[in-house]
Amino acid sequence: MKFLRRGERGVISSAAAITLLSAVLGGGAAVAAVATIVSSNAPDDGHAVQTGPAAPVPPQELIPYGG
Repeated sequence: MKFLRRGERGVISSAAAITLLSAVLGGGAAVAAVATIVSSNAPDDGHAVQTGPAAPVPPQELIPYGG
């Protein structure tokens, strides 16, 4: 399958057009997914920021396993 094939459809073959379209659509979908994840918050994030602990809490206090 040649990408650049001179023929009845012009210089760019249908394989090159499909490849380019797939790359553009896939890249757009990836950008949209990343933007959605980066901008998303849990339902109570604002409340947790206001009422959460002011200093870091040691992991042993939050996850009491192993001893």
